[in-house]
Amino acid sequence: MFLRLIILLSVTYKLAVLIILLTTLLISCMLYDIKIKRCAAITVKESYRICDFVCSLNITGGNMFLKKRGVLFSIVSVAIIMGVMAFPSAKAGSPVRGGTLNVGFPSDTKTLDPMFSVQFTERQVLYLVYNTLTKLGPDFSINPELATKWNVQNGGKKIVFHLQKGVKFHDGTNFDADAVKWNIDQRLDEKVGSRQRKQLAPVIDSVEVQDKHTVVFNLKKPFPALLGMLGQRAGFMVSPSAAKKWGKDFGSHPVGTGAFRFKEWVRGSHILVERNNEYWEKGLPHLDAVNFKDTSGSVVGLQSLKTGELDYVGQLSPNDIRPIANSADIDLYRATVGRWYSLQWHVYEPPFDDVNLRKAIAHAIDRKRIVQITMAGKAEIANGPTPPGLWWYDGSIKSYSYDLVKSKQYLAKSKYKPGTELILYSSTASIYKQISQLVQEQLALAGITAKIKPVSRKEWYGRVVKRLVNFTPTRWTQRPDPDGLLYILFHSKGYANSTGYVNPKVDALLDEARGTGDLSVRKPLYSKIQKHLIEDIPNIPLFFAVEYGAARKSVKGFEWIADQIPRFRELWKTN
Repeated sequence: MFLRLIILLSVTYKLAVLIILLTTLLISCMLYDIKIKRCAAITVKESYRICDFVCSLNITGGNMFLKKRGVLFSIVSVAIIMGVMAFPSAKAGSPVRGGTLNVGFPSDTKTLDPMFSVQFTERQVLYLVYNTLTKLGPDFSINPELATKWNVQNGGKKIVFHLQKGVKFHDGTNFDADAVKWNIDQRLDEKVGSRQRKQLAPVIDSVEVQDKHTVVFNLKKPFPALLGMLGQRAGFMVSPSAAKKWGKDFGSHPVGTGAFRFKEWVRGSHILVERNNEYWEKGLPHLDAVNFKDTSGSVVGLQSLKTGELDYVGQLSPNDIRPIANSADIDLYRATVGRWYSLQWHVYEPPFDDVNLRKAIAHAIDRKRIVQITMAGKAEIANGPTPPGLWWYDGSIKSYSYDLVKSKQYLAKSKYKPGTELILYSSTASIYKQISQLVQEQLALAGITAKIKPVSRKEWYGRVVKRLVNFTPTRWTQRPDPDGLLYILFHSKGYANSTGYVNPKVDALLDEARGTGDLSVRKPLYSKIQKHLIEDIPNIPLFFAVEYGAARKSVKGFEWIADQIPRFRELWKTN
């Protein structure tokens, strides 16, 4: 009897502590602005913030180290309970077949041929019509897709891919090793002019067909980033037969192996894809169709979402979501890794070839105020292109502080003549317009005149990467490997090096880092690279955005991938 009483008291005490922790977690989430629906996916950083808060309340007493460890474990446990029981995740429930998903997105699509794709929004459609050789997980893990497995041989210079069997393209032709070889060879062929050639040609020597379902990539040197690249544009497999049939018009008649077949593209109106009834992944897709409707901006998109005309709208800022934050009919999904916003210029072209002018501008930019205005104060100020949480992040790297005195000192050393107008190009997208207006105001305080020149959002990104616009705000998504972003932006041969930045030391460091898989070797190399970027200033880091996707309650199965390209393949609607 006495033993039972002890056990009962013990259980009661633990339940009481759990209830206190649960209540405290709810309060902490609200204090630290962590969405309750997201508590099942609390980040490590957020967990430690909550842990410190709970410990400060001295609920359990005792040794602080042991208390933090216990509280942290309890927080994770309670978060899981909350995610599973009280707040079901988007993936909870059994999938329902049928229905059309209406997606609102900017009308800047140029092509649906992945070999020539450039625009951010195009990939939302590409991931439905095509499959990639590998598949990126929410945490940037590399998983099988059209390749079931792979073996890395010869010190990393040879990768043998084993392919799915029984997979067909939408035109009825077989997906096999010959198709993979053709796809990669096309990208490597200089005459074809694929956008991915600059990524692949320096590392892939040849592709060989070993048998019908086995293909071998022979590399010029070890290249650990390749597997991640094959889960992105470089890995989309198109039908060789259809590509040959349509030629240059293939981008308007895409044929892949994906869960959805291309139906129609009415420019300025919509892109419609329909269920592939012969899709090779068992049980998919759930939806009958996905209709991408051209939407001019977040205001129009959110209004259509509220009325039910749209089911999903993305690329929403903290300011955008205010009208729907408490809507009973809409779920909000905060992206896990924010896109990197920066100011860039052509470092080889006057007046920005003057490092003193670049430093003057850098010190004139009040990034905290920009974040307050554009991101409701919620975004993290950037000190470089890498956000906290990624293994190549270096917290010791700091960008230029807001300091008008220093700004004016550097301006006096520069060749800039007072009154000279700097042209600040801006996309017509609202976030860029806001940033540009704030930069214009801040530069004026330092004695620098800037004139804003709008560029259509349809044309802006293409003009940036072709170096047709100079001084402008830009944004980039992270990749599963640091090489994926840092090389393309800052190597002299990077295909997206839109600043014209050339530093032989940075080139050498990037080349060295991409040639080894040892993270203990790679991380200090990337730290050195990012320190050079701070000194040379091809960009002024601004912030890592807080962005949301918004969906009707009837939409289920949504989950962010860290590259912030929405994936709709596995979604379903409940009514």
